[in-house]
Amino acid sequence: MEPNLLTIDEARNILRVGRNVMYQLIKQGLPHITIGKQIRIPREALYKWIESKMFVS
Repeated sequence: MEPNLLTIDEARNILRVGRNVMYQLIKQGLPHITIGKQIRIPREALYKWIESKMFVS
C-alpha cells in the first residue's frame, strides 16, 4: 500500500525534478501540508496538480 502523504524526495522522484525545483514549486502553489517542520505532499493532490498543468495540443 502506497502512503497518502509523500515526502519531498518521494514527490520529486515522481516529478523527476531536483530538490531546489521542488521547493520552488511548493512556493509557487504546489499543494502541501506542514506537520511540525516537515513538509508532506498529498499523493492525490500531486496527481491532480500534474493534470492541471498538462497541455493538450
